[in-house]
Amino acid sequence: MLRTIVITVAAILTCVGIGLIASGVHTPGWQALGVGVIILIGTLFERWRYRRIEEPSNGRWQRTDEQFIDPSTGDPVEVMFDPRTGERRYVAGKSRGAKHPAP
Repeated sequence: MLRTIVITVAAILTCVGIGLIASGVHTPGWQALGVGVIILIGTLFERWRYRRIEEPSNGRWQRTDEQFIDPSTGDPVEVMFDPRTGERRYVAGKSRGAKHPAP
């Protein structure tokens, strides 16, 4: 919900910037356009970069030796690999008693 609102506001700000530039108000127009585009790119990049943690799946996915603790939840995460496509998937790992690895 919040993501949709942010994208909508950024798109409106981008359109306002384009409108201001088209009507001859250049400095505020470029500022509005720049801020709108930066927010749009950042919000869209965030969804692509930070993928959600999925449940383990069967089939062609193979477990790797990679494991880490999700910093936002403190839960273990394992990495799955599809050798056919090279895609990687992050799945909820098995709890091994402690939430954080020993130093």
